[in-house]
Amino acid sequence: MRRILLLGAMALPLIALPAQAQYVSGIDVSRWQGDINWTAVKNAGIEFAFCKATEGVDFIDVKFTRNMTLASAAGVYIGPYHFGRINSNVSNPNDAVDEAHDFVDAIAPYYQSPGNFLRPVLDVENTPGFGSTAQNRAYVSEWVRDFVGVLQDRLGFAPIIYCNTSYAGAYFELDLAQYDLWIANYADAPPAIPPASIDGIWDGWDFWQYTDSGSVAGVAGNVDRDVYQGTLDELLEKFLAVPPAPDPTADFDQDGEVDGLDFLTWQQNYGLTAGATLALGDANFDERIDAADLTAWSADFAGGRAVSAVPEPTSFMAAVVMKLTTLTVISKQKRG
Repeated sequence: MRRILLLGAMALPLIALPAQAQYVSGIDVSRWQGDINWTAVKNAGIEFAFCKATEGVDFIDVKFTRNMTLASAAGVYIGPYHFGRINSNVSNPNDAVDEAHDFVDAIAPYYQSPGNFLRPVLDVENTPGFGSTAQNRAYVSEWVRDFVGVLQDRLGFAPIIYCNTSYAGAYFELDLAQYDLWIANYADAPPAIPPASIDGIWDGWDFWQYTDSGSVAGVAGNVDRDVYQGTLDELLEKFLAVPPAPDPTADFDQDGEVDGLDFLTWQQNYGLTAGATLALGDANFDERIDAADLTAWSADFAGGRAVSAVPEPTSFMAAVVMKLTTLTVISKQKRG
């Protein structure tokens, strides 16, 4: 009997079953959701969120600080978004730059030290209202480039672009596909895999907003539901914001000059680990004052990093090099 069943099974045509996508659950919120219980949200299986920070210029969402702070404290990874008012000031060539600076002013404190904060988002939902799609596309694309440029300069990373399927196909020039996409499309819902046609100029999306009428514990009323396509580890590897390390500097006394006084500061504090700071000689911000900081001082001094430094005598530089060599030898002997 077993053999007959096996033969029968082998005779059946092979049917390819659709692969199941791996998704991480998230939400996005603004003041319209009121006071959110972020611990309940986390317990409901929500791993990430985006919250409204700013809109246009001179507007900060009243729940922005609360949402960023409490979501992070509850273990929900959260990023801020800016609602771009692309139609607000079309005669001002600096409109995108002005909005971007307003946005960064509001969100920069969250990126000054490591935390549960995701890269920011630019929400594109309107156009300047010109006569043709081509005109609108050209304007929107340049506006987005200007906005992104400010964030890259000030924060060190580009924002995620949020838009719906219609916008993704009509209002972005091809070079903007280099930025990560958060797409809004309500035609399907997880665990379905939406068709590639929803991506517009993009070759795939990272985040998908699949409904604006979701329900999640901890949020009163409807809430936008999202998924990330991949694992949580993959999400964090790609989108968790890591503050850029500050540029090394050896101007320990912050007087605009890298000079002998800074060398003396380093010398006096050599070997310090507990409480090591820039002011005490920690040029590379590794929380210890050692030969590497003297190397940074020497490079800054010799490389002209001083704002108005008076050149030190050549003999002084020779003494510095000798000091560095001696300390290196001593350090090796101690380790031996």
